[in-house]
Amino acid sequence: MTNGILVSPKATARFVVTLPQEPSRLVDALKSQVGASSTVLTDTGDAFLHLARRAQDRLVLLMPFIDPVGCDWACQIFTATDARERILILRSEMELVSCRKAGDRLRELLTAIKEYGGADAAGSSDTFHAKIVLADGVAAYVGSANLLRRSRDVQLECGMLVEGPVVASIKLLIDAVMMAVDSSD
Repeated sequence: MTNGILVSPKATARFVVTLPQEPSRLVDALKSQVGASSTVLTDTGDAFLHLARRAQDRLVLLMPFIDPVGCDWACQIFTATDARERILILRSEMELVSCRKAGDRLRELLTAIKEYGGADAAGSSDTFHAKIVLADGVAAYVGSANLLRRSRDVQLECGMLVEGPVVASIKLLIDAVMMAVDSSD
């Protein structure tokens, strides 16, 4: 499926992390590394808010899993955007039911909730494990963080915040997922 240049000279990327809470052996090891103090590690939450503020037309969060803390986190993200379309794609919309009031608050902020996972009427059993936040097709996060308390506060999560021509490929994938979801309705 690759046709053309693999690396765009105009693309920018930042390494995005969620570090474990202190005390943490990993945080201690990072602090002890030569040059660690001059290395910039962008916090996952900061990256998500950056994308929310960047989006003007459409902000899409593709995350398979969400819990009540993740619903609150998603509310912060969607509250920070001026995007006309605010879309959340989950494996199952039922996960919002288990979030109770936080899920209700999130629903009010969204223009669409899409379900992508499990068997459909056509016999497809598509599902996903990817975590993507896409702002207008011009900037995106691709990484490991779900909308879960553990992803926000506890465990090591890593990803890339990218801008430039490479985002067109991410937008293409998100558009295709949304087409697939819409065709199964």
